[in-house]
Amino acid sequence: MWIWVVSLRSLQAKMIYFFLLILLAASILVMRMPASRPVSLPAGNRTSPVYRVATTKRVVALTVNVVWGTQYVDPILHIMQGDRVRGTFMLGGAWATAHPELVRAIQSAGMELGNHGYAHRHVNQLSYEQNLTEIERTNTAVAGITGVLPKVFAPPYGEYNATVLRASAAADMPLIMWTIDTVDWHPSSSPSLIVNRVLRKLTPGAIVLMHPTERTVAALPEVIAGIKRRNYQLLTVSKILATGTPLGEN
Repeated sequence: MWIWVVSLRSLQAKMIYFFLLILLAASILVMRMPASRPVSLPAGNRTSPVYRVATTKRVVALTVNVVWGTQYVDPILHIMQGDRVRGTFMLGGAWATAHPELVRAIQSAGMELGNHGYAHRHVNQLSYEQNLTEIERTNTAVAGITGVLPKVFAPPYGEYNATVLRASAAADMPLIMWTIDTVDWHPSSSPSLIVNRVLRKLTPGAIVLMHPTERTVAALPEVIAGIKRRNYQLLTVSKILATGTPLGEN
């Protein structure tokens, strides 16, 4: 009887020892696995591009995509501040890193700081990980300069596909397109033509796309004046998103 009890205890000890060895091996395996970003999409409306906002309020957002045209950023800020207008500046991360004083000036002027990718790459040609890195590097750069983390993302070249949308969703940032394209970068776009494009297509919840160009500087005072004459309020992108339902292209 005593021998049987000893054998039973010995067997139990061996089983416990074997179980502990399995746990140790599993722990080592988990520790050696490479870390990866979560790929599940955050909750909320982050999986579709936003072209405008369905709202009953007469509101419009001016956006300025900034990766070049540095010399025109200050004049645009001066005009918007003088007219007490708030807009959203979508900043390239590399540009922001090279011009921290202008980034701080944009913030000090009360403008919203958005994300326009880091190196202005053709995002449709990038992988999910590369897209997410472009967004995260820009957020890090802007936050490092201003202490403010961008909340909205405008893809370079206006490109997006399922992979780009997935990356912006993982960053919990709505992907912002536009309702009205001023085409201010093109030499044929005179200031009067830019003004006409904006005012002709003006609608509640519209998002207007601009860039820092000499033509934009010349057109902007009349663009703002015309919008105000039509009893619209100029808000940042985040502000107009809060007034209604984000809508896609159609």
